[in-house]
Amino acid sequence: MRSVSVIKRPISQLFFTVLLLSGLMAGAQENSPYSRYGWGNLVPGTPVATRGMGGITTGFVDYDPRFDLKLRYPKPQTLNTFNPASYGKLRITSFDLGFQVDNQSLRQQNRTDKYKASFANISYIQLGIPLSRKNNFGMVLGLRPVSRINYKITSSGREFNPETGNPIDSTLTLNEGTGGSYQAFAGLGKGFGNFSIGANVGYHFGTKDISTRKSFLNDSVLYRKGNYQTKINFGGVFLNGGVQYIAKLDKKTRLVLGATATLKQDFNATRDITNETFEYDGSGGTFSTDSVYKEADVAGKVSFPATYSVGFTLDRQDKWMIGAEYTTTAWDDFRIYGEKDSVVSNNMIRIGGQLTPNPFGANYWGRVTYRAGFNFGTDYIKVRDEDLNQYAVTAGFGFPVRPNRFSEQYTNLNLALEYGRRGNTSTYLQENTFRISLGFTLSDLWFVKRKYD
Repeated sequence: MRSVSVIKRPISQLFFTVLLLSGLMAGAQENSPYSRYGWGNLVPGTPVATRGMGGITTGFVDYDPRFDLKLRYPKPQTLNTFNPASYGKLRITSFDLGFQVDNQSLRQQNRTDKYKASFANISYIQLGIPLSRKNNFGMVLGLRPVSRINYKITSSGREFNPETGNPIDSTLTLNEGTGGSYQAFAGLGKGFGNFSIGANVGYHFGTKDISTRKSFLNDSVLYRKGNYQTKINFGGVFLNGGVQYIAKLDKKTRLVLGATATLKQDFNATRDITNETFEYDGSGGTFSTDSVYKEADVAGKVSFPATYSVGFTLDRQDKWMIGAEYTTTAWDDFRIYGEKDSVVSNNMIRIGGQLTPNPFGANYWGRVTYRAGFNFGTDYIKVRDEDLNQYAVTAGFGFPVRPNRFSEQYTNLNLALEYGRRGNTSTYLQENTFRISLGFTLSDLWFVKRKYD
């Protein structure tokens, strides 16, 4: 009885702590001016288990060869949807659910004050099913956010007569944007000995609603307030694929090599443009007073760029793992209705590892997996001709949960901590983010033929 309480106490304390943090932070609102460009800030959809290792995914596969063709697989399996080749090694049905809480700090150049915000989001929902353990054939269904657009910036200034150059009046300008994009997908992976191949296919969709509202500040002359708004919706089928190769270096050590590719894709889109005068109502909302220019449901294309990655992991059975990967995305090819945005091709390097001190020991904390890593590269957003560097340092933990007796259900809780920065003190805006991610891997043994009735 004592061993059970030792196991349950840290898990219950961890769960309560994360829920408390989520409740405190979820009430605030994200406000990132960088999300104005491209299709917003990219959301990390990598497994929480690998976020603590710098976010490596290309060469990662959660698979124990000791339970290759046996009916029991006595531990949960983390799903890696960023390389669908890993699906071929699924041995137990797994449900993965990821959450994250971001604490954001934004500082403008030559200013000491900061803007701070905290917000919570779901990272992914996914289900993995081994269609055939004998033939190394697996399937995954999933839904995840890809990007977010959320900013609200108020600025004041002085307007000038374009002909004489004389000042006219002071103005108040509100720049606001909302939206983002999502992917719903299904993937298949097939193993051929030590080699695996896989692909995801699904629906990529999103919206981008940006507006600029300008008001003149004058007590004696009445000016109409102006609203300039553009809203774009897009959607279409996407496809990405990956390969992995497992090389056994000795009885307990293996090297996994991986590569992934997502080709450039054009999606159908519709655009609404509204230029109007408006007024505020008593509740703080707006209503149109006159339409200056309007067009609706204009068909066009949104082009998303190709992404390629290569990477590896090297692991010692039941003890440790290290890995690294390189990813590049051709954001120079990104287009909205044929127009280029303030984005640029970028690259990212991720490095990390994990250690389990004593996976079969009596001490619970010896069975916990400890992770650490970092990543660095260039941002895909380029504003005012400034190249933005970005980096993050990460740490994580994998908390095993003892299964119920005589049960084929296995659970693992993964916690990841990330501190990242985009820009530096010389760029116009510097954005720092501290992220707490919590992942639940719930595995069960399905589709096993009974030996006795």
